[in-house]
Amino acid sequence: MIITAVPTHVITGFLGAGKTTFIKALLQTKPVDETWAVLVNEFGEIGIDAGLMGNGNAQVVIREVAGGCICCAAGVPLQVAITQLLAKAKPQRLLIEPTGLGHPLQIMQTLQSDGFAQSIRLLASVCLLDPRKLADARYREHETFKAQLASADILLAAKADLWQTQMDVRQQLQQFLAHYFPQKPWLSWSQQLPLPTELWPLMQQSASETTAIAKQRASWLQPTVDFSTDAGSAADEVFDARGVLFKQHQDGNACSYGWVFSPSWVFSLAPLLQWVKAQQVMRLKAVMITADGIAAFNMLEGELQLEELDDALDSRLELISREPLDAALLEQQLLACAAVEE
Repeated sequence: MIITAVPTHVITGFLGAGKTTFIKALLQTKPVDETWAVLVNEFGEIGIDAGLMGNGNAQVVIREVAGGCICCAAGVPLQVAITQLLAKAKPQRLLIEPTGLGHPLQIMQTLQSDGFAQSIRLLASVCLLDPRKLADARYREHETFKAQLASADILLAAKADLWQTQMDVRQQLQQFLAHYFPQKPWLSWSQQLPLPTELWPLMQQSASETTAIAKQRASWLQPTVDFSTDAGSAADEVFDARGVLFKQHQDGNACSYGWVFSPSWVFSLAPLLQWVKAQQVMRLKAVMITADGIAAFNMLEGELQLEELDDALDSRLELISREPLDAALLEQQLLACAAVEE
């Protein structure tokens, strides 16, 4: 039996850099006769990104690994997830999106190990960054942020529509990349525009060996949490008597709070939107069934994007915060946003 190694790309980037939006754009370029697979890892316990991707294409298979970083624990969750995904989907291309709080170097090493030599052909990896965050020391000096940039083959300065006219941001981006990553190719992109024509040829190149910079920074890549097993999907869990499932997760860097609501829950869009805007957190993601349709929320540091989706199996919402939150109060406020039956 001849096994064809699947072309594989790792798509990294810090929280809110635009990874999911970028993967959606990549999926739009998929040849109609090919099946692609996407493996998504989220920091929290409630998987949301598959819903945000709007997976309505039978030739795109999306699997989520929730509950931490698949890069950790010697790559065991990653190996299991990839093996199962390849066997089920038999894809012609695989995209892997680690959590925005995840360390990327170990995942690269796992994919280049002997165990995947015949099944995976690792091609160029892409790291997205929002250049506006370079002025914020919390991002610029964050070890994971630096490690993601260092280990990537291609850097993509995303959300260009929000910063390209800001001369100070453009200058800081150019100086930063010229100083730290002078040899790395980089491009800019706005989600309102097609992907840069130069990007896809660059992505077809083989992944680089671990760079000298990444080797020097190997001390950054120590796992902070042991996730030795696949956390599974929230859909496999049992709702309580109200039709609500709550999970939370915490490590030294952040806290996540996630809810899944059974399809019987329908929310009122206006109070829900008001509640979302009031949250002062690092990140909020949600796919919610409302009386006005399926609403997808994606908010980073108070900057909110709202999108309408075609379908959703349930409602789910997750917050990521630097500080512990009052989960009981948040849940009470969320439930108060439910639509009242007439």
